[in-house]
Amino acid sequence: MADKRDYKQGYRKHYRTYKRLQCENADLNSRRLLLVYSVECGLKYLLLNQWHEESPKNILFGDDEKKKNVLRTHNLEKILKELGQQGAFKFPQLLTIHKDYISIENYHQLYRYCIRIKEKYKFVELVYEEELRKIAIWIEEGM
Repeated sequence: MADKRDYKQGYRKHYRTYKRLQCENADLNSRRLLLVYSVECGLKYLLLNQWHEESPKNILFGDDEKKKNVLRTHNLEKILKELGQQGAFKFPQLLTIHKDYISIENYHQLYRYCIRIKEKYKFVELVYEEELRKIAIWIEEGM
């Protein structure tokens, strides 16, 4: 299981690779997947830091159900809320060609599985990427 140091390293390594791929304008799906995972790692690092914990084991095997749920989620909005950033970043919904709505909680699946989105939602992908970049910058400032 990852600890606070691992989350920090995951954030930095994935975000550095994301920025390199962005500069090269390469591997769009992989680039965005790295971005969302780097942000998730960075946010979980900040959570542990805020809670004065070095390891999530202390939380996951403890009695605090709210913290457990926040730490286990892929929903970045829930994590941001716990960090006092509710509403600071906006994530619109995307619609896939399969007529499934994608929220920030399942956004990572879009790129992990290379799911295509409806053409008229292509610009929303750019909004997501920009919001995630803003969060990554905010995380860097908090480290």
